[in-house]
Amino acid sequence: MSVAVGRVLTDIMRVPGVSAVFVVSKEGFIVEKAIGGGLDIDEDAAAAMITTVYGSTSQLGDELKLGTPDTVTLEYPGHYVLLHDLGGDHMVVVIAEKAKAILGRLRYEIKKQAPRIKQSL
Repeated sequence: MSVAVGRVLTDIMRVPGVSAVFVVSKEGFIVEKAIGGGLDIDEDAAAAMITTVYGSTSQLGDELKLGTPDTVTLEYPGHYVLLHDLGGDHMVVVIAEKAKAILGRLRYEIKKQAPRIKQSL
């Protein structure tokens, strides 16, 4: 992991409830990551599925003439998954526990840190 991107991902990991942060290429590969304890996931499979979800939401935006999504928010019984387009070939993905996270804070932090991530890639 590059030092600059690592610093930003570490900052995001400090947000209450955040379990993992990934920088994913739009081709479906993990570029950088920071993962806390308690998550048992196949990271490569998740990265591939994340790009599929993002691609589908982009196609929906095109069909509805809304443009491409800035952030896609998925809610599961115990977790949030947020996908944020960094522009170009990358996106940042944040996984957070619902019981500990505040959705508005997550969105704020992602938008605040996105330019730092993009500059560091």
